[in-house]
Amino acid sequence: MKTVLLFLCLFCYLIASAQDSTSRRPVLLSAVATYDFAKSYGASFEISAPFHSIANQNHHESSSVRTHKDQFISLELGMNRRPFAYTTAYFNMGVGLRFNRCAKHFNEVSFEQGIQRTFYDGKVYQEQPDGSIKERTLFGRTYASSGLSCAQNWSISNRSGNAWFIQLRPSIWIQYPYNSFVKPHFSLQAGLTYHLRDVSVHTRTKYKHQS
Repeated sequence: MKTVLLFLCLFCYLIASAQDSTSRRPVLLSAVATYDFAKSYGASFEISAPFHSIANQNHHESSSVRTHKDQFISLELGMNRRPFAYTTAYFNMGVGLRFNRCAKHFNEVSFEQGIQRTFYDGKVYQEQPDGSIKERTLFGRTYASSGLSCAQNWSISNRSGNAWFIQLRPSIWIQYPYNSFVKPHFSLQAGLTYHLRDVSVHTRTKYKHQS
């Protein structure tokens, strides 16, 4: 019985042992074009930085594979245009997970919370307390937004250490309050991601030994 318990303890250690340390993880800068179905288009810039990482070290008989799951925060600034209607400026903050399985590809899942301001086309007038009419400049409305996105990034070169990636990111999000309700959106973004620099983050390493 003692032998069986010892074997089980050793087996659990080999499968799920973990060690805390630090590692260098990437800060990324993205520039993308946006199409919001069905009639809006624009562009945005985003910077994302990791704050924690989980590394999985898989040991095989003849090789060792290390993958990372980074937790990151992001800031995004952008503008959208709906022809003959309005222009929107927006700012988002996000938190997400980045899965790095190889040097040439990684994917991300993130949740964003933001604020946006619309500026209407044409002239807008408002009646003043004295009964006169005055033109309003840059008139619009302010909304909150919440959304979920999933990004895929592919290296543009087969060389190791390449800093440029092509990004494709679909997202679903809601705009509120919109006429006392919420307005759903589906957007598609495509552009470039640049590996800006590496920073040191707290990392938990999990080891798995396979025969």
